[in-house]
Amino acid sequence: MTNDAPSTLFWFALAAAALLLIAVIWLSVSRHKLRRSNAALERERSNTQYSPSEHAPGRLVAVVVNTTKDSSDDVVRQIHSACSRAGMPSPLVMASSAEDPGHEMTRRALEAGAVVVVAAGGDGTVRAVAAELAGTETALGIVPLGTGNLFARNIGLPYQDLHACVDEAIHGRSHRVDTLDLVLERVGGRTEEEISLVIAGGGLDAEVMGDTREALKQRAGWLAYGEAGLRHIMGARSSVTVQLDGGEAQTHKVRSVLLANCGSLQAGMLLVPSAEFDDGHMDAVLFTPRHALDWARILAKTVTRFAADIPVMTVRQAKQARITMAEPMPFQIDGDAVGEVISVSGTVNAHALKVNGVTVRGVQELEENTDTEDGPGSNSSTVNQSDGDPGLTEARVTKAPHDA
Repeated sequence: MTNDAPSTLFWFALAAAALLLIAVIWLSVSRHKLRRSNAALERERSNTQYSPSEHAPGRLVAVVVNTTKDSSDDVVRQIHSACSRAGMPSPLVMASSAEDPGHEMTRRALEAGAVVVVAAGGDGTVRAVAAELAGTETALGIVPLGTGNLFARNIGLPYQDLHACVDEAIHGRSHRVDTLDLVLERVGGRTEEEISLVIAGGGLDAEVMGDTREALKQRAGWLAYGEAGLRHIMGARSSVTVQLDGGEAQTHKVRSVLLANCGSLQAGMLLVPSAEFDDGHMDAVLFTPRHALDWARILAKTVTRFAADIPVMTVRQAKQARITMAEPMPFQIDGDAVGEVISVSGTVNAHALKVNGVTVRGVQELEENTDTEDGPGSNSSTVNQSDGDPGLTEARVTKAPHDA
């Protein structure tokens, strides 16, 4: 054993201990936030009421449901009940499939004249439905049934309360959000067009999504991604060339590269603080860690929500981005592994998608909103609002819709 070996082992052990400590603190904070969020949702349920619309008889609701998910049958019954109570026609219910997560079903819903298409499933179902609704006046409703439910979390839906999500999907105020239009280039020059609502990325995140054990996801939920992450985190960096808004192309050695439309991950972890789903920009994120200590710095930045760049994590905003890989790199879109690519082009389609039930600040500030000047868990329900502003409930603050 060389003299350098004990020193290397010491620093690796120190970095591992730092990662463990940060993870324990993060889980403790997340558990506290989860309790506060659940309490807020219960108060919301008792304060929010939806009355039948005078136009209800003509409002057809369509549902694209992933029937492999738990609670899918219950959600369909709840949607039928909600439509009946509002005097609306019976919903058009269509099951997605392994071959088609929702594209053809959504096209059939548009042909039938649906004013809302509810995606009842995970982020893959939501993304497929959104791809067909982008650029139309038909709204997307979301009832999250997946493991991650990242888009639902980021727009502030009460993703742990399916009954509330059904009401928001059908009756919630509409708000326009951005989409990321992606062109993936494969080995051999073949290209594919995709859409992203949350985060698309290559490298570590794609490796994790592609290697997360399905059986563990069923038992442990989103924690299964952490198990896969620990197995891949110390992999080698790859060379990528990044060009933003037609500017100068720059080459970097990265462990992961992301194009983010939203910034929050599971358990309230805020990965990209500047990423907003309706600001007309994407956030290009480069992770360039060399060892465990660098990963500890990234985790610390994420847990503490530190907004400024750190040397091993760089964030830049743009409307267009092109990423060229020196070698084929695994890629993922909103949590779905899509195989290896040699380049990705992304363009922001500002306010392209109408979504029901979006809150003003999304899930991060919604969770924090329970700690007000009146103290944690304040029951104050009076909110000052100017003329023309939407009504505010105790826990949910619904955005005024974009007319564009």
